[in-house]
Amino acid sequence: MRFFSRLVSASALVLAPIMYAQAQDAGKNLALDFRTTVAVAGAPDTGVITGHAVGTADKMRLDVTMKGAGAHVSPLASDSTVTMIVTDSGKTITYVDTKKSQYLRIRPAEMIAQAQQMGGMKMDFSGTNAKVDSLGAGPTILGHPTSHYRVATGMTMTISMMGQEQTVKIASTTDTYYATDIKGKLNPFASLSGGDMANMFGSNNKEFADKMKAVQEKLPKGVPLRALSSATMVTQGQTRVTDSAAEVTALQWVAADPKIFEIPSTYTAAQLSGAGGSSGGAIPPP
Repeated sequence: MRFFSRLVSASALVLAPIMYAQAQDAGKNLALDFRTTVAVAGAPDTGVITGHAVGTADKMRLDVTMKGAGAHVSPLASDSTVTMIVTDSGKTITYVDTKKSQYLRIRPAEMIAQAQQMGGMKMDFSGTNAKVDSLGAGPTILGHPTSHYRVATGMTMTISMMGQEQTVKIASTTDTYYATDIKGKLNPFASLSGGDMANMFGSNNKEFADKMKAVQEKLPKGVPLRALSSATMVTQGQTRVTDSAAEVTALQWVAADPKIFEIPSTYTAAQLSGAGGSSGGAIPPP
């Protein structure tokens, strides 16, 4: 139960920026620097994630540095620096530990589905909610005018596993500011608007997936430059509130080396602790 609680917590509390991108010019990738702060109510430290992201609609690489317990985003890296290669529009995340020459590939939606098929876990959903409001013009960020949108999501999950049952209520509200003068498509904060939750629970909670699809269709296709989110998770009588603030600090179009999206053939697959033996599997194709 603890592993899947962490999985749910990761999606609800939005600790890692995820990016989907489409090049503005042929042969160019959009690259950006970003900073995310994560504050958990009652916790003594504020987590800080800073890093660089570069990619296209097919692949994306993030190199991030983390400070504070609330900033931990990788199940693999033992220190404060981690590399992530994101593919399949965020459905697949490959964590890379360059110091140990290891990688770990995770597909959260498949892990949940497989656990349910094996009879090890059952998930029931209720009270699903997802809506979006357009709030007009936002502030100028990095010299770019923005538009302001607010997304609210929520659901109640009842998780049954190994004879135990746990109810988890999650809800979040996110204010995102999209650049109105940048062509192409880039979303470094998909997790803050619920995109990663739709990927994770889509096959198991069609009602929520449909609502999130409707929300995404109403959002601008431009580049979000800032996102402020407050997420609440209630489980076993305890409430956890996490506030996240993510902002792009620089962006440009670059000619990225295709090799930065590849896993070296000498790297070995790592084991995911507490995942019932799930490993990284074959090296993802470049």
